[in-house]
Amino acid sequence: MKTALILFRNPDEILDAQYISNVGTVFANAGFSIYTVEILPCEDEVTFTRSFLRLKDTVDNLIILDSCDTKFDLKQVIATETGTTLVENDNALKFLDAVSRADGVEYSTENAVIPMEATLVPNIQGAYQGFMLDNEEFTLVVLPADINQFRVTCSQYVLPYLENKFGIENKKETLKYFGSKAKLTSALNLAESNSFGALRSFVTEENGDFTVQLVYEGKDTHAFNEIIRTLYLELKDNLYSDYDASLSEVLFNLLKLKEIKLSVAESFTAGRVVSALIENSGASSYVEEGIVSYSNASKVNRLGVSGADIAKVGAVSSAVAYQMAAGLLKTGNCDMAISTTGIAGPKSDDTAKPVGLCYVGIGMKDGVHTFKLNLSGTREQITETAKNTALFLAIKKLKSI
Repeated sequence: MKTALILFRNPDEILDAQYISNVGTVFANAGFSIYTVEILPCEDEVTFTRSFLRLKDTVDNLIILDSCDTKFDLKQVIATETGTTLVENDNALKFLDAVSRADGVEYSTENAVIPMEATLVPNIQGAYQGFMLDNEEFTLVVLPADINQFRVTCSQYVLPYLENKFGIENKKETLKYFGSKAKLTSALNLAESNSFGALRSFVTEENGDFTVQLVYEGKDTHAFNEIIRTLYLELKDNLYSDYDASLSEVLFNLLKLKEIKLSVAESFTAGRVVSALIENSGASSYVEEGIVSYSNASKVNRLGVSGADIAKVGAVSSAVAYQMAAGLLKTGNCDMAISTTGIAGPKSDDTAKPVGLCYVGIGMKDGVHTFKLNLSGTREQITETAKNTALFLAIKKLKSI
């Protein structure tokens, strides 16, 4: 079985290798290895048409990821070359309307136009509505290029369809892990060795946050459950979810479940922690405030941090992270507080402290705990990893109560 992938890029853009890997992993998890990947200029209709016709006759499945950057009418080319016409799909219009209302944006109805004979692939996270065209010899799938929208539409609609078509029966599990890559690798190696070759694992990472896709090629449910149990024993609290959810989604769900109101005070992460949380619908009921307390004066005047302590140990310190969180708990209408302070680089501050030194405070009414981090990478990587760490530590705290 051959599966091909077509992606588009702007002329001055180099497509991220990690993006391609992430797309391929989604299919590999279900037993569909990508046979070939073609990256085409987003404005070149002729090249796309040639590739489409060639691959249509040589592969079993053709996956096309489309985006607003495509400069020609890709859907019309597909309709012309498959002998059909384009129509506004009523169900696609309903999904598009729901997304428009949720985003507060009136998206073009062109997003709901698909070939007449196509099966809709609904997209509830964005405007672009995907579709599938199928016959016994060939399956065409057109999905949004945004990686998060692609993952959802592909996992919920496309992969189950293809698995049924080709008779693939695999047991699958998605785990989310935050922590040491070496520890995760060791645990997966142990699980795979215990499965006698029946288990395959696919891991993607974004700044310390790991998505682990497990595929078990066997019918023994008990054996598969034992593999999952082994991973939980090895990785313990660092496994924070047994489904594909982001750190902010898991934390937000815990806030709702436990009816906890959260406030955040950030220095070097500059609002990223609270921004991740408020991406969740309904966040206003559980997120009280987010303060970017960047200067020392702000830390003192707004959060009650001791100026003497800043002078003595510096703003990047356990004492200041502690006081930032404690200040929120003392003066804010919240049950839980997160604080961050650190040095993201590329240069250090005026002390001898190294780039990558960070402190995260996690507090509730029973006290505040601080965590020291020594991170590496670019300024962006350090900041994102610290943000993710803060979200994860808050998850651990809420799971413990």
